[in-house]
Amino acid sequence: MGLVSELRRRNVLRMAVLYAVAAWLVMQVVEVMMSVAGLPAWAGRTTFAVLAIGFPIALIFSWFYEITPEGISLEKDVDPQKSITHITGRRLDFIVISLLCAGLILFAYDKWWQPAPSDQSIAVLPFENMSGDPDQEYFSDGISEELLNVLSKLPGLRVVARTSSFQFKDENRDIIDIGQQLNAAFVLEGSVRKAGPQVRITTQLIDASNGFHLWSETYDRELENIFAVQDEISAAIVESLKEHLGLQVEVAPRVIAAANTEAHDAYLRGRHLVVQRTRATIEGAVGEFEKAIVLDPEYALAHAELAMTFLLLERTGYGDLTRTEALTRAAPHVEQAMALDPTLAEAHAAAGLLLGYQQNLEDALTHFGQAIQINPNYAIAYNWMGNHLAELGRYDEIFGIREKALRLDPVSKPNISNYVFALIQRNRLDEADRELQKLASIAPDFYARMRAVQTSRGGKWANAVLGNLDALTIDPQSMWSRNNLTRYFATIGLEKETLAISEQLQPVVLGWFGKPEDAVTTAEALVAEDPNSLYAHGTLGMALASAGDYARARPILEEMWKLSGGRIARASLFPTTAAAALIIIRRDAGENAEAGELVAAIRDNVRRYREAGIVGGSLFYWDSVDYQEGLVAYLSGEHEKGLALIAKAVEDGFFIPPSEAYLQTLYDDPGFAPIRASQEARQARERQKFLNVVCTDNPYAAFWQPAEGTCEEFAVVGGN
Repeated sequence: MGLVSELRRRNVLRMAVLYAVAAWLVMQVVEVMMSVAGLPAWAGRTTFAVLAIGFPIALIFSWFYEITPEGISLEKDVDPQKSITHITGRRLDFIVISLLCAGLILFAYDKWWQPAPSDQSIAVLPFENMSGDPDQEYFSDGISEELLNVLSKLPGLRVVARTSSFQFKDENRDIIDIGQQLNAAFVLEGSVRKAGPQVRITTQLIDASNGFHLWSETYDRELENIFAVQDEISAAIVESLKEHLGLQVEVAPRVIAAANTEAHDAYLRGRHLVVQRTRATIEGAVGEFEKAIVLDPEYALAHAELAMTFLLLERTGYGDLTRTEALTRAAPHVEQAMALDPTLAEAHAAAGLLLGYQQNLEDALTHFGQAIQINPNYAIAYNWMGNHLAELGRYDEIFGIREKALRLDPVSKPNISNYVFALIQRNRLDEADRELQKLASIAPDFYARMRAVQTSRGGKWANAVLGNLDALTIDPQSMWSRNNLTRYFATIGLEKETLAISEQLQPVVLGWFGKPEDAVTTAEALVAEDPNSLYAHGTLGMALASAGDYARARPILEEMWKLSGGRIARASLFPTTAAAALIIIRRDAGENAEAGELVAAIRDNVRRYREAGIVGGSLFYWDSVDYQEGLVAYLSGEHEKGLALIAKAVEDGFFIPPSEAYLQTLYDDPGFAPIRASQEARQARERQKFLNVVCTDNPYAAFWQPAEGTCEEFAVVGGN
């Protein structure tokens, strides 16, 4: 009894009760916040672990210390006659009672007053093809996708995008696990059995938190009424969701019908092909959408999808169409889709994509916004919106857009890649690494390329080369990897490898190797092949400026500056390098005052970068904020400040173009000599690291070899 009495006297028992009540209350608050604010699951586990660790600490503190009028003192130092533990005990009793009252209020709120969960979400899995004919796969996929599209238009409901939910096609995965991976509260799955003119569709709605079935139904119908069947199914699903989620929906959205089922069939085959995102499947989709339009010339959805497919086949995407060819083929179908159904989200998305290719960026964003207003779950519209915001230099808006796209389509390869890149730009590398791991299994080639970006920071250029070769190991036909390698090989000074890796050599890298005439010739060929391409003209303007042919470069760059609307931005027609070239060209013509607006534009671009939290750290100019700020300072006469910032950029891994005529004054500055020496030393060091890998036991020998004489020219030594 002596120990128990002492525990009571020192208020240890009261502290145990107080801590337990307080800990319970904290866990209740965390649980409510996880539901209302969408906190991740680890927040609850982490809070519990911290509270568990704190419990014995609180008891030990209560045993050894005592609260006195003078403050906290060791219990052994307190005169028993002056102890106020009995007063402290009453205070602890009052605190316990207060916390219990707060807990009761929170309990009542949680049970009776808490609003419906903010994350009202559903994933539509690909319906199983039960027809016994693999060629009918497109039909069962199409049923799933159209139900997904109908549900996407419900206000207040987040619908996981097709590219994410279809990742689980043909996988016998646990529904609870799928719900967690897709962050979806409900899952809709089903099957389709098609036999001649008859179709049987079975659907079931499942609570992803526990795997319980909430609703299921089987529909046996004639195929000519397939749209009515889809409307019937979606209406039943909406009713069930209204019951479980409290959705405020009077009438379920309707399926967009074609005039006949054959046109719809062709449309479904086209969608089945285009989402696979390879050149062959996208080209195949063109034929199916065209067939749908022949069968039903007023099928607005087919017109919109055909337009977007043509634009995807432009040579900077998945095909080899020139910019002019892609625009010419897409434009009539955009116009037709908008005329037939201006309330169609896909029509606005197609219009936005077309306008973006035409450099009408503000109007493009307007159409993407309208597409999202019609279909708040249209993930690809968010993706394209982010790309266009980058071209406009509205960097502070991009990150939120990338987050939204990823939340709607959490296992989309482009969405993860774009989000990871945005994190890397902001030096949030731990978060980037966690997101990047998602790509390792679902898209190993994307993973290898993005891993190359992440691991090459800080001037580890050999990692950039090896990462893209890893991607080529997975997909030897990847033009993205080959185009990346032209720059990366050039960065580490391997000229022969640069010239051999890609059929479409970039003029800029020819300039890096001191071949300005070849760079100009290559750029002129691009313009001759596609005379209406602004990208080709901009490339020629920079090639001429880099070669020192200011007379020919100026009218092209002035036109690009005019088209930019006076704004410099990443990924735009008129980036910082173009502005720097035009500044020098104007000053060379004695027009110093006219160069001032370009200086101000570069500074404004740097400001927008800084305000968005972008710190850069990449090899190339568009992501090195320090280089851009240093260059504009140097061009403004602040040579010491400019050189210091440029030196910092190089130290962080930025690669300065070595032989641009418009930068000759910088190159000739004595203060630039140590910067050049530092870059050349890194180039030699990183080249050696790379060659140590490929010149000894080349892991890429099956599809790529160093050029003849490379390993002999650069002696290979051990170590990295």
